[in-house]
Amino acid sequence: MRAISALVLTATALLATALPASAAAVEAAVALQSQARLEARGVAVVVPVRVMCQNGATGSLWVQVTQNVRGDLAIGDKYTANVPCTGEHHKVDVTVVARTKAFRPGVAFTSASLNVHLPPDGSGIAESDREMLLVR
Repeated sequence: MRAISALVLTATALLATALPASAAAVEAAVALQSQARLEARGVAVVVPVRVMCQNGATGSLWVQVTQNVRGDLAIGDKYTANVPCTGEHHKVDVTVVARTKAFRPGVAFTSASLNVHLPPDGSGIAESDREMLLVR
C-alpha cells in the first residue's frame, strides 16, 4: 500500500513537471476541517474536506491521516478520482482506512492534495496540511 501512495505522489510530481510552461493555471482550493469521525472502532476515519475547482475542470483528491498510537504509527490514505468542479465550494467526506494500526480518539496529522485539470492544457494543485482531532 505504501508503494501505491508513493506511486501516486511520484506520478503527480512527474505530471506537474511534464506540463508545458504555457499551461494555464486553474482555480483550485482544498481545506481540511478541524475534526474527523472515527468509524468501526478506529479501523476507518471519515475526513471532511472542502474543495473548490474551476467549473468544467476535473479534479482528484488524495488524503492521508497519520497518528501516533502508543509509540507506533497508524497510517491510512485514500485517493478519490472524481470531485465536483463547479466553481463553488463542496464538502467531500473521504473515508480513510487504517493500513497499520487502528486510529484512536485524539490528534492526528492530516494532508490533502487536490489535483485539477482543465482541457486542453490547464492544471492546478492545491494542498492542505493540519492537525485534526479524531472523535467518536
